[in-house]
Amino acid sequence: MKSKTEITKSDWCKSLVDDCKAIIVEASFNSRWSLVEGYHLIGERITKEEDKMPLKELVQHVAQKTNMSTRTLYDAVRFFRKFPDLNRLPEGKNTNWRKIVLKYLPDSTREREPHAHRWIEICAVCKIKRDEKR
Repeated sequence: MKSKTEITKSDWCKSLVDDCKAIIVEASFNSRWSLVEGYHLIGERITKEEDKMPLKELVQHVAQKTNMSTRTLYDAVRFFRKFPDLNRLPEGKNTNWRKIVLKYLPDSTREREPHAHRWIEICAVCKIKRDEKR
């Protein structure tokens, strides 16, 4: 019987590990892109119904019924409006939802503290800042 060292150095074992690594990379890429596509579809779907109800009420209703945040739904709408064609994303499929929100959907009510993992949200009505750890 071959030793563990001999087996792990064999071509078939190296090939197995390489294949598994490639599968993980591909699955990870696909899941990130699938989420981007999903938010794009949500933004499109909400946008199509704007003539039936004001956007604010529409987003609040969908948020309540789906347990999604209104912030995420507004971001999805803004994403669809800015990039109605996903093929026109500057980085193509080499992106993720977080990067899209931070880089391509700037929002004056959301400021990022430099070198910190905190958000400061500024209420549009009262202008009070709320610190939220993310």
